[in-house]
Amino acid sequence: MSARPALDADVARYVASSYPHNADYRVLAGRLVPRWKLWRRARRLTAGYTTPLRSLLDLSASKGWFVLEAAGRASCERALGIDVHAPDLDAARAVAAHLGRERARFELTTLRELAASLDAHGGPFETALLVNTYPYLFLGSDRSDDCVPDHDELFGLLAAVTARRLVFSNRVELARLPRHIQARAQALGLAEAYRPEAIRAACERWFVVREQRPLGRIPLWFLDRR
Repeated sequence: MSARPALDADVARYVASSYPHNADYRVLAGRLVPRWKLWRRARRLTAGYTTPLRSLLDLSASKGWFVLEAAGRASCERALGIDVHAPDLDAARAVAAHLGRERARFELTTLRELAASLDAHGGPFETALLVNTYPYLFLGSDRSDDCVPDHDELFGLLAAVTARRLVFSNRVELARLPRHIQARAQALGLAEAYRPEAIRAACERWFVVREQRPLGRIPLWFLDRR
């Protein structure tokens, strides 16, 4: 068996302290050690996983902690993280190689592209995570103009990649989105469409909603496929 590659010091610093800081973690002696903000949110989010966890999809993988953690579970056969920010995914892949997490995969792709090639990516996935990302899927962002500006279509795509459970924690009120995203919604003519009632109604066409105690001030829903 070939030796696992050492973790580059720049990668170690990147995953430990870079934007977003609620995704920061350290790699110590072959272990993933989440920093406080990540630990605090991870214990609430992972409580929504199906048990035992057989497969996981993180729809905004960032620096990869949730995918890497899932791939370390004996029950988890496959774990995929997607994102549109290549530096995050490159760092996550380096950590996966260092830890020997062969079941962890990371792809630079969008939800729409993933849904269109789901078989090739091993989906659908038993559990999926959508955390702090729904507004960007609906409206786009500075990192990607790709968006699905229709709630029903968007939840249809989310349902297509999710076999059983979607763990959903996202701001659903326009006034609580970052100002540049509010401005984007206005420029696209979608400000009136981004409403809690519209989001919840579209969600319930595809999922049974189990509302949890909010994660801070952000809604936390455990969504079961209909």
